[in-house]
Amino acid sequence: MILDSLDADLKNIVAELAKKANLSLSEEIDRLVFFDISTEKDHGDYATSCALKLSKQFKLSPRELADQIVQQLNNTSIEKISIEGPGFINVFIKTEDKANALQNILAQGLDWGKLETHKGSVLVEFVSSNPTGPLHVGHGRGAILGMVLSNLLENSGYQVTKEYYVNDAGRQIAILTSSLLLNAYCDDFDADGTYEGEYIHALALQFKKTQSDNDLTLSFDSLSDDKDERLDQISAHLKNTSPELWNAAREFAVTNILQIIKGELEEFGIDHDTWFHESSLGSINKSESDLAKSFIDIENKGHTYKKDGASWFKSTDFADDKDRVLVRENGEPTYYMTDVGYHKNKIDREYDLCINVFGADHHGYIPRLTAAFDVMKNDKQDIEFMLYQLVNLYEDGNKRSMSTRRGEFYSLEDLRKELGPDVIKFFFLEKKSDHTMDFDINLAKEESKNNPYFYSQYAYVRCNSILRKKRFNPQEKISDQEINANFDLLVKVLNFPKHIKEYTEERSPHSLVHFVKELAASFHSFYETSPVICDDEAVSNARLLITETTKLVIEKSFRLLNVKPLEKM
Repeated sequence: MILDSLDADLKNIVAELAKKANLSLSEEIDRLVFFDISTEKDHGDYATSCALKLSKQFKLSPRELADQIVQQLNNTSIEKISIEGPGFINVFIKTEDKANALQNILAQGLDWGKLETHKGSVLVEFVSSNPTGPLHVGHGRGAILGMVLSNLLENSGYQVTKEYYVNDAGRQIAILTSSLLLNAYCDDFDADGTYEGEYIHALALQFKKTQSDNDLTLSFDSLSDDKDERLDQISAHLKNTSPELWNAAREFAVTNILQIIKGELEEFGIDHDTWFHESSLGSINKSESDLAKSFIDIENKGHTYKKDGASWFKSTDFADDKDRVLVRENGEPTYYMTDVGYHKNKIDREYDLCINVFGADHHGYIPRLTAAFDVMKNDKQDIEFMLYQLVNLYEDGNKRSMSTRRGEFYSLEDLRKELGPDVIKFFFLEKKSDHTMDFDINLAKEESKNNPYFYSQYAYVRCNSILRKKRFNPQEKISDQEINANFDLLVKVLNFPKHIKEYTEERSPHSLVHFVKELAASFHSFYETSPVICDDEAVSNARLLITETTKLVIEKSFRLLNVKPLEKM
């Protein structure tokens, strides 16, 4: 890529100038010495302000330093260099080199934008919704975000594992199991606090058919008036009086709901490489389990203490706001201990980087999980968190209900069936993940430029429509004037890898959506003012080259966004 060559030359020149001046600038060169992509044609194709940033170190005026740099900047792709203002260096690229670069894009095909800038293994954990019911719209945002982040990381050279953490143990699964049994065997019960909805009733009927020999009659005495205590009492009663039925119901519920979840993710083209079950972490009392290993590791490193019969982690030593209980006074692990055990397992699988894609309500988990991770990890391992905010659905100006426990929510499946998966992906990714998403269903259905999904797909369709009639011919002449006249479009196409690199390192999939929207807008403008197939063969061939490379970059962007490019609309 032209930009990479320019950056390399610039860094070498500044390094040589620093050496002659007896300066040490290794960090400054990496951070400050590079070319920006110009946004205005008059400022050249690329520009750098490094002379302004480094002038004090060199004890020169920015203009003097810029002059010294320009004298040695003789990259063969440069047509003209200008120094503007106090020391901005603007570089104009030869038209022939731009045309050659465009043809090189076609030669690379969908490998254009593929990077080899990073190495190592990454585990991306996302969705990880409790298997207690179908996915709701909020889960969909996390699922789409995690998948696209994984695509970007993989495109940059990482070996990526996509993982779903199945919370198949704990209180919510106990409530789910109780809900299933109550629906299967009780005609009248207080449903407050249990899982409700058609999916529970259907699962209960299916389960009862698998237990045809079991004619269970349930009766409960002296239940608490407190909802949570009552639910726990029901679960304890069912588990203790009918352990075989309880275990069968638990396994049936989790297995079938997981199938519902997997099926919906599959409809969105979202796949996980591994499904890690919480139940596989083992018992805190068995030394070979992940739970025991993590506790022993933290304890042996001197970061635990006893208080009121419980075992505590001194997480305040690692920027947490308070110490955390690992093992309760009754010897049972806390939910936090379970999370610590899971992350110990990630560490032992030797991932270089673990990324957790969590809902914003998990913000408090970040310091406490980071604290435990930092104690247990090796020096080359790291952890990151990406949080996503809620999704609010609007239709005809009215907000739709998103309740989950009572089974009245508008599910991800409902939204998919109404709109299709790809438009949802595009809208969900359009806004930065830590901003609340207001999703306008009416706008998502519009076939107009106001709908970013439709407008972007329409640009791709237009490219295809043209290229079905005629293709770029590398043997024919290319109009220099046409290459120079389409700066806004070509600056995006030619520098696509640079943008992808930034979006990956910034963990900003939403930026790629905005890039596609801007690229589509530039192409629509080009299409409306420049008939691609025309009588002037050189002009037509140049426009076909521009069209073909634009199509390729849109397609590659769609694939990274996990969106299917449409040949026709």
